[in-house]
Amino acid sequence: MRQYRKITIIIASLIVTAGIGCTNDDTTELAWINDAGNPINDIIWADGDQTWANGTTGYADQAQTESKKVNALYGSVIASIDEGLGFQEGTVIIEETNSSSLSLHDGSSEVYTINSVIP
Repeated sequence: MRQYRKITIIIASLIVTAGIGCTNDDTTELAWINDAGNPINDIIWADGDQTWANGTTGYADQAQTESKKVNALYGSVIASIDEGLGFQEGTVIIEETNSSSLSLHDGSSEVYTINSVIP
């Protein structure tokens, strides 16, 4: 009887230990590279799910934004571009999709390139 009790305790301990390591942390992160030729700012993902802003100067051409956690896995992007007259909101064209929308993979960390912003 004692052997069964020991075996049961060992099996229960293994199950608990295995369960601790199996947390479901599917954090999805997103970042952007500005390849629009001018500074961009106020990048908005999926109707406000996440926003990237860099003060009053924006993100310079060829700069990468910080990665941020997002909840929406599908959405479109808008941003503001400074073409010399201050920042103006416009439609973003993403290089990888050739559109303003994209679909993310749950639990991934992705970086997409903003090719242009059309005011």
